[in-house]
Amino acid sequence: MPIIYLGLAAVAVIVVISIGMYLLGFLLAVLGLAFLAGAALALVLGTYKYIVASLDGFVPNGPIEHLRIGPRQEKGADPAYRSYYAGPVLRDYRMVLAQTYREMWTTLIGDIDSRKAHRPGPESWASKVWGWAESSMLYPALKYPAAVVVIAGLFFGALAASTFVAVASLVFAVLLVLLVLSAVATAGGSWVFEVGVLWVRGITIECGTCHVRATRPIYRCPDCRSEHRRLLPGMAGVLHRTCACQTVLPTLLANGKAKLPAQCAECKAQLPIHGLTAPTVHIPVIAGPTAGKSVYMQTAVSRLMLRDDGFEFADERAKQDFERNLKLGVLEDPRRAVKTAVTRPRAYNVYVGAEGSRSRRLLYLYDPAGEIPESADQLAESQFLKHTKGIVFIVDPFSLRQVRSDTDRAVLGRVGASNTAPKEALERFTEALREHLRVKSSERIKVPVSVVLTKADALLEPSGPTHPYAGRVLGSRADHDAAARDWLTEMGQRDLLSSMDNQFATVAYFVVSYQDARDLGSTAGEVVNDDPAAPVLWLLDRKALR
Repeated sequence: MPIIYLGLAAVAVIVVISIGMYLLGFLLAVLGLAFLAGAALALVLGTYKYIVASLDGFVPNGPIEHLRIGPRQEKGADPAYRSYYAGPVLRDYRMVLAQTYREMWTTLIGDIDSRKAHRPGPESWASKVWGWAESSMLYPALKYPAAVVVIAGLFFGALAASTFVAVASLVFAVLLVLLVLSAVATAGGSWVFEVGVLWVRGITIECGTCHVRATRPIYRCPDCRSEHRRLLPGMAGVLHRTCACQTVLPTLLANGKAKLPAQCAECKAQLPIHGLTAPTVHIPVIAGPTAGKSVYMQTAVSRLMLRDDGFEFADERAKQDFERNLKLGVLEDPRRAVKTAVTRPRAYNVYVGAEGSRSRRLLYLYDPAGEIPESADQLAESQFLKHTKGIVFIVDPFSLRQVRSDTDRAVLGRVGASNTAPKEALERFTEALREHLRVKSSERIKVPVSVVLTKADALLEPSGPTHPYAGRVLGSRADHDAAARDWLTEMGQRDLLSSMDNQFATVAYFVVSYQDARDLGSTAGEVVNDDPAAPVLWLLDRKALR
């Protein structure tokens, strides 16, 4: 019997131990599930807080005071906002992280900032769990371990969420850096490419007033007229920047910067419209007083406007001057032309050629007063000469002694003959041009010259000298040159021709009349004058265009 009792006792002990192990395993499983549930809830909450903080932090119309991106107040600084991706985005993201960690840990564990320990606020989840344990009717051996396990799960879940946010932040930082670097590389490459294209095509822009090359024009905001002295890709923006008035401005010519109003940084004069979009050609029109220079420029511009190749005034002043001369009737009576003031000449800017075409040119026509060539000192002060790419040299036929002697006085009075000999004006101009272009006196100047005989309509008078093209069969550009040279030789201007050949490498000769400004055909009867625009077009294209 004792053996039987002993066996039963052993069996009972085994059963009790088995039940205890089962209950212990069940309890551990429940506690494990509670731990995992707490950790999962904490991870979900942390992720949720991160998403909410990100949406709050990167809202498009959110506050920007903390970003410090407003226009700089320093003197001379451009009135533009700093680019959001040039630093301010990191301030926003720092606030996102601070909000995420603060709200996540405060909600799950409690306010960990000892300086705010007594601040009233919502009760944390850990406090709620512990409060449940203290108020629960369960056995302390069950409720307190369960509460500790759940709180531990919340803690480790918060750690997991913090780790997730840290990894996401690292990925975000890497992507942000790659974005900024790619944007900077794109903008920098675009700017370098743009500068390279300008250099290859010979595109520059010069001030038509002070004649300084505008390497860094001042661009004005079209809305508030604020000055932007460094409208380039940079900290204020890569492809665009935002003005203090909230207007978005392009930083590259390809994006439309050329459409903005620009000024010279030296004298604040207005620069040509759509500058730096076409190669520039500077052409001074040189002549003595009353040689017909201003009338010729009006006539040439009128003919350029009638061409189908494209024409546009590049500054409002040039357009106003042209329209004023039309109202004065200069093309009907050249004597109505306003005399050019004896001051530093200002460029007359027009575009020749279709917009966007490679043949388009920005033409700077200079109309210095006829008195200026009479003084080498005044010409030396004309800084526009250093940009010269072509020359229109006006010859008034009635300033030549032999022509004057053979012409009726009534005709001389009507045409307003110049009293300055062409050769004298040429010598003074050439001296100043050599100084500005730094060409030795022993070398010929490589700038092409269009020699233009004006007032050709008055050479059709039966009593005076014959027209240079009268009785000549003209075909090529060389035929026209030969006819004009022969006529000048007959008029005793061999010295003028020799001087022109010795001073310049390329010279062409033209005979024009103001009366040909509008009609497609010549008004000279059987004698066909050159198109008044032909001298300018020949200089632009370096070949005869008729």
